[in-house]
Amino acid sequence: MIAAGDISRALAGLGVGEGDTLFVHSGLKGALRLAGATREEKLDTLAGGLRDSVRGGVLVLPTFTYSFTRGEPYDRSRSPSAVGVLSERFRTLADVRRTADPIFSCAVLGELPGPWAERLLRIGDQDCFGPCSIFAFLAETDAKLLFLGVDFEMCTYVHHVEQQLGVPYRHLKDFRGTVVDGDERAAVTARYYVRDREADVESHFAPLGAALLDSGQARQARLERGPRLYLTSARAVAAEIEPRVAENPDYLLRRGHPAAA
Repeated sequence: MIAAGDISRALAGLGVGEGDTLFVHSGLKGALRLAGATREEKLDTLAGGLRDSVRGGVLVLPTFTYSFTRGEPYDRSRSPSAVGVLSERFRTLADVRRTADPIFSCAVLGELPGPWAERLLRIGDQDCFGPCSIFAFLAETDAKLLFLGVDFEMCTYVHHVEQQLGVPYRHLKDFRGTVVDGDERAAVTARYYVRDREADVESHFAPLGAALLDSGQARQARLERGPRLYLTSARAVAAEIEPRVAENPDYLLRRGHPAAA
């Protein structure tokens, strides 16, 4: 069985260390051998291994809630994560705080440095991929980006880089709605860098993931009879994207297929 210590040792081998910021996209396919008798115990084993790998640092899991774009309120304590059972379990654990972004919320464990607690936890208008977003925090701290049992295609951080570069196939769109936090209700606007619905394109990050591996800016491993691990960093992703998009604005795209926002 895969124990929490096996996970933290595997991550240490990839370069994750104490004090790091670690952002985790995850899937449980191939994770059935995690220690624990129930699904919840297996999830806690995985969360424990991730936590132990960055002691003194910050562990972040996405708990995105795209339902806000369909007019549903975002309830910080109750709206379920739409991006996996691990993130849904993690957001309910002791000492984990959830950010206020009603579309791209994240669950955070650890001490946020400087003004970032105010920026990320305060309820108010949001620029989902802007300079006060969780993705800007990942850039500032050069977070390690881990893909656990999922492909690099899941790399939401890329959209932060796309917004910084002003790519021609995306634009800012405002979504207005309600955020609920206990007894507090607030009307907020979330600004989301959506793809152009008239463009016949979809995001395609596999070449970027391969390029990071080729350049040594990403590393891979596999837990024995368990999920594959792919690790890179926020700054490495940005540094790889910028010259490639300057040369070819379609570098991050596959044309001929409609994309989801």
